[in-house]
Amino acid sequence: MPQNYSISAPSHLVEEAFNVDVTDCYHHRYNACPTQLLPVITSDNPDGLSFFYWGMNPGFTKSKSVSKKLMLAPVEEIPHKTSLRKHLRTNRCVIIADGFYDWKILSKKGKTPYRFFLPGNEPFAIAGLWDAFDSENGEIIHTFKMITTLANNAVADVSDRMPAILEKDFLIEWLNDSNTEESLIALLKPYKEKALDRYTVNPKISNPDYDEASLLNRVPPADQFGNLTLFG
Repeated sequence: MPQNYSISAPSHLVEEAFNVDVTDCYHHRYNACPTQLLPVITSDNPDGLSFFYWGMNPGFTKSKSVSKKLMLAPVEEIPHKTSLRKHLRTNRCVIIADGFYDWKILSKKGKTPYRFFLPGNEPFAIAGLWDAFDSENGEIIHTFKMITTLANNAVADVSDRMPAILEKDFLIEWLNDSNTEESLIALLKPYKEKALDRYTVNPKISNPDYDEASLLNRVPPADQFGNLTLFG
């Protein structure tokens, strides 16, 4: 189950890939994690980046971890949950990324992290849903969920789920308000447009406070404790 991702592409590549204006608010994220303020594109602002919290405003998470229900929306659940169907109709967004991370379970206590990406670290779009609510001090807080699908062949031996990566031809359609629920859900399939590459990365990816470019580097397989393993 994906729980963090990267968006490290230069501003000009983000502008070219998504046809948006990128301001100085955009910063590289090598370890984009829940509760962080991250760039998305919405139908309300299709020409620029908006910055929403993934899952929940960090001010609400001091005493507990973020529920997966706030972070992730399995596509199979959308037709059966009223809130998800409502957001599918009115509150869709595109999460910009150039890689995502997941953990391969090696044993009851061991797991090793992988990074999945397109050739050349090309930026790509992940389908998402956003929400807004008033905080106690009257501030409007915007959050988003990442939609997930079943894993494709490149991911399946590591995890059974993956982000709902949108094929390029479907990017505009995902934000198009004239589409029906059925046509939108039909866009959310395991990604097949291009072959995903992958390799093992530093287990420090589990630390949300660690956000260094070195996380993008290929390293020998190691478990979450940093112990090298033969089973990458």
